[in-house]
Amino acid sequence: MGCLLALGCVWRCADGRRSPAPALHPDVRRLGVFGPSRRGGATLPVWRRSPQDRVMTPATFPLGRIAGIRIGAHWSVLIIAGLLAYLLATNVFPAGAPGTPPPLCWSAAAVCAVVFLASLLVHELCHAFTARRCGLKAERITLWLLGGAAELPEEPRTPRAALLVAAAGPAASVALAGVFLGMAVLAAGALPPVVEVALTWLGWTNAVLAVFNLLPGTPLDGGRITEAVAWKVTGDRGRARQIAGRGGQLLAAVLVGGGMWVFLVTGSFEGLWLVVIGWFLMFAARNELVAAPLREALSRIRLADVMTTSPVTAPGWYTVQGFLDLAAELPFRTFPVVSFDGQPVGVVSLGQLARVPETTRTSTRLEAVCTKPPACFTGPPETPLTEVLGRTALRPGQNLVLVVDHGALAGVVAPGDLARAVELAALGARVRRPAES
Repeated sequence: MGCLLALGCVWRCADGRRSPAPALHPDVRRLGVFGPSRRGGATLPVWRRSPQDRVMTPATFPLGRIAGIRIGAHWSVLIIAGLLAYLLATNVFPAGAPGTPPPLCWSAAAVCAVVFLASLLVHELCHAFTARRCGLKAERITLWLLGGAAELPEEPRTPRAALLVAAAGPAASVALAGVFLGMAVLAAGALPPVVEVALTWLGWTNAVLAVFNLLPGTPLDGGRITEAVAWKVTGDRGRARQIAGRGGQLLAAVLVGGGMWVFLVTGSFEGLWLVVIGWFLMFAARNELVAAPLREALSRIRLADVMTTSPVTAPGWYTVQGFLDLAAELPFRTFPVVSFDGQPVGVVSLGQLARVPETTRTSTRLEAVCTKPPACFTGPPETPLTEVLGRTALRPGQNLVLVVDHGALAGVVAPGDLARAVELAALGARVRRPAES
């Protein structure tokens, strides 16, 4: 909850003190059905699918790429940025730098809000870059209502990698806090007082973000660090997750109880802040504990266990109209497209073919309209389902996973196949490839 942390710091600054007191806010985010990612972040990064469409999500707009990592922002970031700027301009800056003209306060507040969001992005980028150095894939970072989320389709393979990835974000926040506070010292007397106040606020907010994130309970970064250490000591990753998850629940209970006590005894709304934060943390930790066994089970299932072998293929050299004459007699909506020598080219659906104008269907070849990698997922038979679920948004009637073995199409996996595997794994049943008629 990096953004709510910032709002909490603004609230504490409203009483006229120059530097923000550390209102503690955890970094959590609603979990997906398949559980969270391998490490914490400025918010809880979710182990979620990564759509290959140009639009990241319906409510998210792209901001560009950094080192190949897609950066996006949810529309709620605009609300948070506006609220931060308003509170800074109307409370913190007038109290910390009396006499500053309102236009200057508002200008400084707008810049300060943007810089804070940029610091959250730096926090997440450090997670992502460290993951890459550990041999993991980092595809996307999204800024949203509660901060930022770096989405990693894979889990660290060793305790050391898990520790390094988890610690990278707080280390970045500590470094940013030092930079901002150092700049505030240098700015004293040399720049307008409002600049010093803004730098001080940024420094303390990043410091609080780092310290709170290091508390030993998932989904915080400290919980990921605890998990990595417990994994190393016990040699059992599942047990390590349980330890970190229980730590998160205990931390959440302390926050909720402490927040209620503060509110009832002092009447301060800061107590309600802690209650809300504790509730989010409790929810996230509980889902982590529930999702861990399912995630472990799915990690042992391979594409070869759920794929359909010898699927009906669409020849890439066929025209759209020529293939439609054949597809009309088949009970399928999506087809793997293969080249003349049998190599997989991509995936085509009846919906895609329907978008081809009738006047060009007799001259347009399937290979020209099909969805090609990396927009469609391809992988060898030994690929674990966790990697597929972490990277691909499969829609019934539109997508397929192409299973490729030594350059040849070995089979396909449809959304229904993945859903069946998840449901069987959740029931504790052994996942087997359905018998093909």
